[in-house]
Amino acid sequence: MLKFLIIVTVILVKNVYAQGIIGNSCSLEPSNSPGVCKLLTQCKEVRDQVVFSHKLPQTCGFEETQAIVCCPKSRQPGYISQNKCREYTSHTKEEQLCGHNIVKRIVGGIPTGRTEFPHMAILGFQTRDSDNLQWLCGGSLICEQYILTAAQCLTSGAVGEPKVALLGVTNLKDTNHKHEIKIAKIVVHPEYKNVSNYHDIGLVKLEKPIEMSSYVRPACLNTHFDIPVGKAVATGWGLTDYAGGSSEDLLKVTLDIAEYELCNKTYQVTRKLRQGIINDIHICTGTGKEQKDTCQGDAGGPLQIHHNNDATLCMYDIIGVTSFGKGCFGGPNVNTRVSHYIKWIEDEVWPDNSQ
Repeated sequence: MLKFLIIVTVILVKNVYAQGIIGNSCSLEPSNSPGVCKLLTQCKEVRDQVVFSHKLPQTCGFEETQAIVCCPKSRQPGYISQNKCREYTSHTKEEQLCGHNIVKRIVGGIPTGRTEFPHMAILGFQTRDSDNLQWLCGGSLICEQYILTAAQCLTSGAVGEPKVALLGVTNLKDTNHKHEIKIAKIVVHPEYKNVSNYHDIGLVKLEKPIEMSSYVRPACLNTHFDIPVGKAVATGWGLTDYAGGSSEDLLKVTLDIAEYELCNKTYQVTRKLRQGIINDIHICTGTGKEQKDTCQGDAGGPLQIHHNNDATLCMYDIIGVTSFGKGCFGGPNVNTRVSHYIKWIEDEVWPDNSQ
């Protein structure tokens, strides 16, 4: 709170000369998007920017002792996600626990570090004829109470809807830091249809918020179409080879981000892909030249890159959700591109953060 007051005082001193009028139109730089002049106390989006980003907002002037700021007329997709990313980094108490050591396989892979992917979740299903849970799909914790996954994981007629989510472990038999929480709500993207391979993205809401630690912590969401690196990391508990069993250990694989042309050429237009691969909503990984891949059981899990855009430490950006591919033979495999769905995710997960 003290930092907030100091920053606001600086704003007032720097803008004594300005005679901003509440309600006037303004333009937000550098996007030139429309805004309206409001008291800082009446613009939550800019207040969050001051508190979490420690950046001076764009001002219109002042009224007595209160700053008047250029407030977006409508919430800009990605703004909430970026602020939440900075907020969640406060739970990384020891930088050495990040463990961003990247290796090369899920198929034939090796286990991850114990606190390397604290956002990883696995979804448990329970069929009518069995009391045992089946751990069938991956997911990513993106806030205290929501997990991002694939829509296909939420609409299976064979096993029904997921009942619980498991977080905090890398080995499924480990009980240290284990969080097994019932699922209260599932949210399938409204454009998803199980007869196609488009819009394969969904959310599950946990029965209660997770208690965050170095072992359980949300990931950041990638909010931009452009991906600044040529490789990404996939993680999952899926099959370790095409005819093999699933892994009890969380495994990771580094995959090349494949060119759109190669991926589109790989996948023929079919009943489930009537428009082929769509670059706006898909990210392809793997070239097929190396024997490393995601495999069955990895659906819903994250495709991620190390967050390095600002001072936020020990975080991953989720750029994709594992969707479909050609078995376990090196791809290219197809992921749902998260940046395309940011507004939909934010509207569901953080509805109270809008103006």
